[in-house]
Amino acid sequence: MDNTMAASSEEHARKKAIRRAILVFVLVMVALTFFSNTLLNISLAVVTVQQPGAGPLSHQITGSGTVEAAETADLYVETNWAASDVRIKVGDKVEAGQELVLFKTRDAEDSLKDNQARYEQKRLSLQKLQDNYMDVARSSDEKQMRSVSRDIDSTKLDMQILERQIAGLQRQLSEFTRLTAPVAGVVTELNAVKGAPVQSGKAAVRIADAAKGQQLKATVPDAKASYVQVGDETELIFAALSNARIKARISDIRDTVDSSGQAGSSGASTQPKREGKEITFLLQDARLKGGETGEFDIVKKTVPFRSLLPNDAIREDDNGKYVLILKEKKGPLGSEYMLQRASVQAGDADDSKTSIENGVTPLDQVVVSGSKPVADGDRVLRSN
Repeated sequence: MDNTMAASSEEHARKKAIRRAILVFVLVMVALTFFSNTLLNISLAVVTVQQPGAGPLSHQITGSGTVEAAETADLYVETNWAASDVRIKVGDKVEAGQELVLFKTRDAEDSLKDNQARYEQKRLSLQKLQDNYMDVARSSDEKQMRSVSRDIDSTKLDMQILERQIAGLQRQLSEFTRLTAPVAGVVTELNAVKGAPVQSGKAAVRIADAAKGQQLKATVPDAKASYVQVGDETELIFAALSNARIKARISDIRDTVDSSGQAGSSGASTQPKREGKEITFLLQDARLKGGETGEFDIVKKTVPFRSLLPNDAIREDDNGKYVLILKEKKGPLGSEYMLQRASVQAGDADDSKTSIENGVTPLDQVVVSGSKPVADGDRVLRSN
């Protein structure tokens, strides 16, 4: 009896020990699984996701340029007469018809009188030769007739030359004795100096036409310039005028080129390199004198797009553009997240967002950023 009870007690103790060992084993395995999963999670990249959303794009076009006259009146002189009086200076406002520069014309006037006197002498000589011709004609001396006839023709040619010289001097004295302003505006360039002739090839005076206003030219990239057009209105900001905002209108958009004429390896000049688009703004403000720097910041919104994603979400490899979509998988220890590649067709884009034509749905969780580089098939953690 005692032996039976002892054996039963030992069997019970053995089974209890086995159950305890099994429990310990299970607990250890659970603990190891938990800790290994925790260690794995620590090593995983943490990603931020965003669903595609509808909305417009905002294209920002910025730049700056220098104010200059929209149109100028350039006054040139054809003579080398010295200026006797210069009545304006650069920056002066002038009115139409105002006297600007006077020139010394005494030498020209004397030359005109001399040529007029020579012309009169030739006229008298011609009359005498014509009388001589009549006398010779009566004597029938053909040789002498030909000689007198040649003298008459020569005298007539000399008179024609003198007529042109006289007409030219009269015109110069009429047009260039004094320079007057053809328009109201501001003197932007002055090459007339009292006591000296104006340098050849240079305008004696250049006037910014006040009625035509000012212009500002700026170069922007082709991609940006495509969002503005002639006729668009904006505001230019001038720091020199206490950040005053002045309304302006785009009057012209054209290609610009690098005209430096870089030579190629063969020594010949290469084709001009395009540098973008030159945008011309027209503006009018009495405070502007020319030379001021103006800045612009134009924002153009597009029509709404069905699907927009941050630019950082768009990736590209040899197979084209794609995004990484977060896929959730339920497991015994909770949700796991894997990344899946999805090829996309990207459309228009601004500085922050890109429109997606196809490849994603509004419910897709698209990776925007990560704590470390990620790729298709990676297991990751989702940022809260």
